[in-house]
Amino acid sequence: MRFSIQTASLRQLVLLSFFLALIPVGVLLWQSNKSLSGVSNYAITSAEQAVSTVRQAESMQSLVVDIERAVRQYAVVRTEALQRLALNHIDNQLQLLAQLCSSLPELALCQSQRDALQSLRLKFIEPTSEVPEALLLQVRTQQQQITKEIWDLLERQLENQQQQVAKTQQQLAWETFALVLLTLLLVLWASGRITAPVQKLDRMIRAIAQPKHQFPDEKLRGPRELAELGEQLRWLSSRLQQLEALRLVLLRHASHELKTPLSSIREGCALLTEQLVGPLNAQQQEVVSLLNGSADRLSVLTEQLLDYNRLLQQAQPNWSQVVPQQLMQECFSDHALSLQQRQQQVKLDCQLSSLCTDATLFRRILDNLINNAQAYGAEGSPVWVKLYRQDESVVLEVANNGTPIPVALREKLFEPFQRGTTPRFDAVQGSGLGLSIVADCARLLGGHADIVDVVYADVCIRVRLPLSGEKMV
Repeated sequence: MRFSIQTASLRQLVLLSFFLALIPVGVLLWQSNKSLSGVSNYAITSAEQAVSTVRQAESMQSLVVDIERAVRQYAVVRTEALQRLALNHIDNQLQLLAQLCSSLPELALCQSQRDALQSLRLKFIEPTSEVPEALLLQVRTQQQQITKEIWDLLERQLENQQQQVAKTQQQLAWETFALVLLTLLLVLWASGRITAPVQKLDRMIRAIAQPKHQFPDEKLRGPRELAELGEQLRWLSSRLQQLEALRLVLLRHASHELKTPLSSIREGCALLTEQLVGPLNAQQQEVVSLLNGSADRLSVLTEQLLDYNRLLQQAQPNWSQVVPQQLMQECFSDHALSLQQRQQQVKLDCQLSSLCTDATLFRRILDNLINNAQAYGAEGSPVWVKLYRQDESVVLEVANNGTPIPVALREKLFEPFQRGTTPRFDAVQGSGLGLSIVADCARLLGGHADIVDVVYADVCIRVRLPLSGEKMV
């Protein structure tokens, strides 16, 4: 059966990646243990051999002294016991020499020492009273040289052992580097198998967020959970496109189907109010007045809904340099009549001579904030408007006196179609979109809106925007 990572679950892929990453680590541990065991065994063997060789050399050095003593004693006393003792010492020396030369074939004086001992043995057997001084001196001197050669050989073996250890360390270091590199490659491969579909999911989500998105046609390949999520996003994209199409159709129909009859109703009410079609009694005038108010309220609600839908269509702001003082004065002029009716005066504190922003979005923010301050503010109380710089941000504050907004409701009021408990003081019933439009416009400009407490007013809406016209982090 062929195993396919494409159809594996995310859990299986993670476990497989972990197992593959552990393989080089396991090989590294095995190779390290093998190398360390080899070095350890080599060091133990060399140490045992060196100790044995040193002991043999010391024994042979002692036997040389015993041989010389026995030979000199036999030359004076000449007893069979001394003769056997001397011959026994010589035979033992020959036996130790044979063992030493077989274990250390590098010794150069083995044969010469063997010949000297054999000659001393033959000389000793012959009945003579003379001590073979020359042979004794040769045996003693050669034994000293053999001992020196043994120590030289042991030093060279120690150096070789150190070189072997250094070579093993270097080899182990290269193997470690290679296996760690292999582990890194396996980790990168495994992470790529996981992050590739995640990145594609991110592109899908970003595509869905665009107003006119083109959803990728290619099917997501990867772990089963991520592939299923990709199919769900594909379904969601299709559904959102259908809803977007329906919303646009509804918007177009609303623009035509609502505005046309609404204009006719307002024109008819105006004709009745001006009594161009005939005089009206008091009760009829009262009914016409109610019809005018309802028509005006419906007109305002329709404009708010259309404005909110147009705002949803805008994906990116159009940045430009504007003069905030002039922009604000134009806004105040448009709201002058409603402000005068409630005897409200705008107190402007503009500390910026130039501002990089989207003039349309900024004007929408200001329009809705002024409308809220006029509708909910206390009659005869001023409306404070401040624009200033704070650190790397531009701050717009619109404040008024009136009923304070409870802290628990402040965040909720920025959601669409949410209204507070405070009644409006104007004739228009609000739709609950004013602060939602403010929050959405601020978000498009890279900022955010909050309801804050200030010492000079009961209610204050603060909008914080980036200074350079770039998205705030």
